[in-house]
This record gives sequence, C-alpha cells and structure tokens, in this order.
Amino acid sequence: MEIVKLPNGTEAAVATYRKQVISDFAGNPWIEALPDILSPEQVIEALSSYPPMDSLERQLEPHLRIHLIPQRLSQYFQPLEQHLMLYDAISSILRSGYLDRNPLSPSVIRRLSQTEDTGQRGNVHPSHSTAKSMALIGISGAGKTSSLNRILSLFPQVIVHSKYQGQDFPRYQVTHIRLEAPYDGSLKALCLQLFSAIDTLLGTQYLDRYGNGRWSTNVMIPILSRVLQNMGTGILVVDEIQHLSLFRSGGASQVLNFFTTLINTAQIPVLLVGTPKSLKVLTSEFRQARRNLSGHGGFLWDRLKKDGNWALFLSGLWQYQWTRHVEGLTQELSDVMYEETQGIPDIAVKLFAMTQVRAIVTGKERITADLIRKVAKEQFKLIRPMLDALRDGRKTQMLDYGDIAVPDVSDFLQREQNKIHVQTFVQESRKRTESRQEQIVRVKDEAIIRLQLLGISERQASELVRAVLTEQPNASDVNEVVKAAFQLSIQKKQDRRGGKVNPSEDERDLRLLVKKGKEEGMTAYEALKQAGVIRLDNWCAG
Repeated sequence: MEIVKLPNGTEAAVATYRKQVISDFAGNPWIEALPDILSPEQVIEALSSYPPMDSLERQLEPHLRIHLIPQRLSQYFQPLEQHLMLYDAISSILRSGYLDRNPLSPSVIRRLSQTEDTGQRGNVHPSHSTAKSMALIGISGAGKTSSLNRILSLFPQVIVHSKYQGQDFPRYQVTHIRLEAPYDGSLKALCLQLFSAIDTLLGTQYLDRYGNGRWSTNVMIPILSRVLQNMGTGILVVDEIQHLSLFRSGGASQVLNFFTTLINTAQIPVLLVGTPKSLKVLTSEFRQARRNLSGHGGFLWDRLKKDGNWALFLSGLWQYQWTRHVEGLTQELSDVMYEETQGIPDIAVKLFAMTQVRAIVTGKERITADLIRKVAKEQFKLIRPMLDALRDGRKTQMLDYGDIAVPDVSDFLQREQNKIHVQTFVQESRKRTESRQEQIVRVKDEAIIRLQLLGISERQASELVRAVLTEQPNASDVNEVVKAAFQLSIQKKQDRRGGKVNPSEDERDLRLLVKKGKEEGMTAYEALKQAGVIRLDNWCAG
C-alpha cells in the first residue's frame, strides 16, 4: 500500500482498487479501495501483539526491571472470540454503509444535490438507509478502546483517489472518524467536534468557517451531512456515550437523534461506545433512535468468563515474567488472578505487573498466590465495590460503577521505585562505610610497620598512628600518616626534655643521620641502616 503525505501532514493511502468476490460490492470505488475482508486467522495475526522477551533481562538490576515490566506488558494483546466478532461487524457495516453511496451513481449524485439545496434552508429530509449501526457497551477495563483502535487501524483512515476505471475521480475518502460525546449534551459542541476532526485529517477550515456564533445547529447539521457524504466517510465512532447521562435537560436526546439523522440522511453508520451507564441513556433518552440503531445489533462486553478465553489470555500473559524465579501457571494462580480481577483484562494485566514489581522490590523474586492477594488488597481499594458487584452477580449495581477508573500502574511504580532508591542508598552507604573501615585498618597496619622499620617500637607506633588518625579521620595516604606520626614522636621527645632542642643535638634525628652519612659518602639508606634505624628482621629477609 503506497503512502503519501497530505499538505497538512496527514499520512494517507493511495487508492488501490481490489476485485470484489461479493458482486454487490463491485463497481463502488469507496468499497473497492478498502482492504480485503480478512479471514479469522488473518484477523488474529493482524491484531496480535506479543512484546519482546529476553530471559537475560531477568538478570538486570531491580530498578531497570521495574521500569521494563509495565512498559512491555502494556503492549500485550491477545485476540479473543469477541474481537473476531467485532471486526466482522465493523467490516460489514462499513461496506454496507457504502452500498447506497456509490459516488459514481446518478441517483446518489442527485440526492447529494437535493441535500445541498435543502441543507441551505436548514431542512433535512430523512430517507430510507441501508447503513447499519450498532452499540458497543462494556465495563471499564474490558478493552473497548484498545480493541477498537486495533481493529480500526486495519483500515487506512484516509484514502486518496485520483482515477477510477479511467475516469477522473479526485476525492478523499475518510473510512472512520472517532470522537467523544460532549459532556454537556450540546448538539452544537458535537457539530464543532466533527468539523475539527475533519479539519485535522484533511487540512480543511470548516471549524473556522462554521465555528462562530453566526451559524445555528439547524444550518450546521445538513452541512455536516453533506460534507461527510462528499468525503466518503465510512463510519462514525462516538465514544463515552455515558457522558450524555450527566445532562438532564433534553440535550442527550437531541445528540442521539442527530446520529439517527446521519444514519438516515447521510447514510453513514454510527457506532456508539460506552460503559454500562450508557444503557440508561439508550433506554430512557433514545427510544426512537434506539430502534434505528439496532440494524446490526450490539455488543455487551462483560468480564471474561472463566473458560477457554480466560485461559488463553492468562497463559499468554504469564509468559512475561521478569522475576529471577519464573513461576509456572498453576490452577491455584489462575484462580487467584480471576478472583482478584473478575476476568477484566486491563485489571489482570496491571495486577500481574504490580505483583512482579513488588516481588522484585521485596527481594522475593517470585510470584505467589499470597503476594497477588496482598497487592490486590492494597491497590484495588477504589474499585473494590465494582469487583464485589461482579463477584456477587449484582449487575444492576454495575450501572453505578461503570465509570470507575482502573488503577494506574504509574503511581504504584513510583512508590516502589522510591523503595528501591532507599534500599540502594542504604546498601551503598553500608558498602562505603565498610570500605572506609577496611581502608582505615589497612592504612593503620601499614603505617605501624613502616614506623617499626624506622626504629620505633610496635606499641609506640600503634599509639602514634592512632593519635594521627584521631586528628585526621579522613587520612588515606600511608606516607602522610607515617610522616605525621614520626613528627609526632619527635614532638613528644621534645616535650619530655622540657622544651625545644636543636635537631643537631638529637642523635636519632634522621636528618642528622642522613647528613653525616652523606659526608662519609653513603646513601641515605646505607646511613639509616648503619645507624640501626632500618632493621632487616627475619620476615623481611625472607
């Protein structure tokens, strides 16, 4: 697939038209430019993400491994049955939405022209639509966002057309647009979000043109409908639908019915995504629109059941252990992981990461059932009510906990890193202290020996060295210690004689001995040896 950059920097795929096995899709450039429909095996291969793992990394220092663990585990993605079903649904509604929007069809061209005329007057006349839409509702941490991102990434978001079957066809095609439902239920906010998303993708200036207060929503809606049709929009994904439940003055109903207008007028499928709290919106505020959104059914993603899907997910995850001891996945460990996460994939990944980090920080270096329970008890306090509701089967109560955020590993990681830093500091300080003590002993012993070679008794040498090191606790140079100790010995002799004496009067003064030896033609060593200052003991002679 050839990739080009648009003037605004967006990367786009150059249209390559594929022969269609399904005859209904043939002759439609919007559909023929899409990637081929993937088989289940191809979907699994395309969606899978298994981060790199080198067993040698288990030998890295603790502070390096605790950085590595959450980073690598966040890349793990194991396709399951629900992901295959979601891919099929999106691929299907994307293509079916284009069926009645062949840009080369005379009837479509006439309809677009009529839409433009009526749109200028702020009127929209819905018509029968072949586009089908659906809803994806799932508890927090079920993987809705990550799964959608991976599936949508299988379709280039922007496709550049130039010629089709020898006919000029200079068009942009946007296969999907994704945005979040406005918190305030404002229809105008939704329109502005759409204009902004289009501008970001194609470098247009719709937001500048229609974003001021001069344009009413009644005028913006048909303009948006026409723009979305002209640019070959495949599907509109609206996330965080539960936001609309916060607005209680009719805004939710207006926004949701706007989606129905897009489905019927612009012929564009809409995928609504949200937590269980979204069900309150869809049942109370969207009765008519809900019927129009039921064309392809919907998905309710609960926790993973304790079956083959959970076993497949956890066994793949379990391969990624950075503790020094690798623990095999036993039935007990699988049961504990399920009990503490209730089969919610995102929570399971984070608990697995945090347990490993704790095992490394404490020095245990292995995953155990007790450690999993302990970490879960400490870190999952905020989501405990949600997990308890799942554990006890209180599904209606889940509506109150649909928006609780899954714990963030980064905060836990920071705290554990601080423990590592403290431990490292203590260990290094202890090493430095021990090293310093060893160095002092070495300097002391060597200084005493050298002083003995200068004719000072072992007892006196020991006292002199101790006095020097007491005065200079940071002394590390043996020569300096010996020099200071010898000068101290001379000073003590002077003190015993009651005052300062001339060095020439002290027959043991080294300088005098060396001077006399020099006068007799001897080296300093020979002079000191002859004077008995340097003695050749048996240990030295050997």
